[in-house]
Amino acid sequence: MSKNEIMSKQGLHKPRDWPLSIPRVLAAALGLILLTAVLLKAIDMELFIRQITAYGIISSRHVVVFSAWVLIALEFALGVGLLVHYRPRLMLLLTAILLLIFVGATAFAWFTDATQHCGCFGAWLKHTPGEAALGNLILLAAAVLAWVGHGHAQVAQTGGKAWAVTTVCLVGLALPVIFGFSVSGIFGSDSKTGPVKLWDVHIQGLDYIDLNYGTYLIILMGTDCLHCQEAVPQLNMLAEETDLQNVIALCTNGESERLVFVEEFQPMFPVGQISENVFWRLLGSGDIPRYMLVRDQHVLHTWDQDVPDKDTIQAALSQ
Repeated sequence: MSKNEIMSKQGLHKPRDWPLSIPRVLAAALGLILLTAVLLKAIDMELFIRQITAYGIISSRHVVVFSAWVLIALEFALGVGLLVHYRPRLMLLLTAILLLIFVGATAFAWFTDATQHCGCFGAWLKHTPGEAALGNLILLAAAVLAWVGHGHAQVAQTGGKAWAVTTVCLVGLALPVIFGFSVSGIFGSDSKTGPVKLWDVHIQGLDYIDLNYGTYLIILMGTDCLHCQEAVPQLNMLAEETDLQNVIALCTNGESERLVFVEEFQPMFPVGQISENVFWRLLGSGDIPRYMLVRDQHVLHTWDQDVPDKDTIQAALSQ
C-alpha cells in the first residue's frame, strides 16, 4: 500500500476538490449577473423596449414588447437556477444559447451603427454595442467553461429547487408590472394628432421657458443621434422664421455633452435637459428626433425623424 493511500485511509490526506468548485463559482457569478441585468431592465421597462427597438432587428412593436417581457422572465429564472445549482448543465446550456443571441444582436448593432446603447443593463449601466458584444463573449466563454467543468457530475436535485425556478419564472413575468410598467405607456401615446396635454416639464438650463403658455416646436433628440445632428441646418431655418413658434430642443444629455453639441453643430435654438422618465414619456412610441408642436401645454401634432417644413407647421396650427 502506498504512502498516499495509507494517509488517505487515516484521514491525514484528502484529495483536493477545489478545481471541482470552479464551475459552480462561475455558474453562480453568471447567475448574479443575470439577476442584476433583469432588475435593472425591469425597473425601466419602457427604456429597455426602446433600446431593443433601436437595434432595428424586430420591426413590430408588439413583438418587441413581448420579447422584452419573455426575456426578463427567462433571465430571472436562469439566474436563480444557476445560483441554487438546479440542473446546472441545462441552465448553463440555456444561458450560453442566450448569450450567443446577445453576442449576435450586439455585434449587429455595432457593425451597423444602429444604436449607441446596448440596453443590457437598462439605463443604469450604459455600454455601447461594441463593449456589450465583447462583454457577452467573455460571459459566453465562462458559461461554456462551467458547462464543460460540470462534465457528467451527479448533482442532487430536489423538488424545492424545481418549484423555486418555476415560481421565479412567474415572478419574472410580473416584475415589469411591479416596477410600474404600463403597456398603454408604449402603445397609447403614439397618436399623431392631439390634443394631448403636456405634463409639467422642468428643463435644466432653460429655466426661463414655460411650456404652459405660448407656442413651441419641441425637438426630442439626443446629442449623439446622427439623425438629430443632420437635422440642425433645417431646424436653424425654422428658428429664423419670426412668424413661427419658438424652437427648442430637449434631451437627456448632461451639460458637457450639450455644450459639445452646440459648439460643433451651432444650433440657433436652445438645447435643454429633461429627466429620462419625462423624455421617454413624451417620446411615446415615436422615434428620435421627434418634433412636437405645442400650444399652451397641449401637443397639437407630432412628426418623427423628418423635419416638418414651414407650410406643414402652419397647417397644423390652423387646425
